[in-house]
Amino acid sequence: MFLGGVAAGVIGGKLVPPLIGIVTASGRVKAGGDPFELLIEDHRQILSVCEQLSQAPQDSKMQRSRLFLALKRKLAKHAMAEEDVVYPIVHGQARESDESKQLYDDHAEMKILLYEMEDKLMSGADWSPQVAALTDLIRSHAAEEEQVVFPMLRRQMEQSRLPAMSGQISREEALVV
Repeated sequence: MFLGGVAAGVIGGKLVPPLIGIVTASGRVKAGGDPFELLIEDHRQILSVCEQLSQAPQDSKMQRSRLFLALKRKLAKHAMAEEDVVYPIVHGQARESDESKQLYDDHAEMKILLYEMEDKLMSGADWSPQVAALTDLIRSHAAEEEQVVFPMLRRQMEQSRLPAMSGQISREEALVV
């Protein structure tokens, strides 16, 4: 019986957050919200963590580790939502295959920089060049999405599809714990 309760808790812990994300995000959009608001807010939070990383003292491995893990988790959630929901729409419906490929390429470059940063963190080396490069890349990538991609999708998508898209974005982010 105990194992059954543990199993139910584990399954519920994995299934409930995505379901809650779908319901709350769909309701937010039906109430006039924008499905891209969550992603735009992610951009602000991610850039804030990057700023904190750039100011973290090199000799404070604990602080750098905490910030690095927070950044890596937030980027993973965000990238999953964009790569699994937004970019396929950009590629397919919007018929912007070059645009979507560039967006995927940016995410790949971010992952490479994260790998390099982790290596620097573990060795205690200076990671400021990687942090600066990642921050610049994220800033440029976010501007492209916010100024070009999201407005294009808002114009091209039917209003009736926006709540479902918002729910999908929230579900994807909720899958990364």
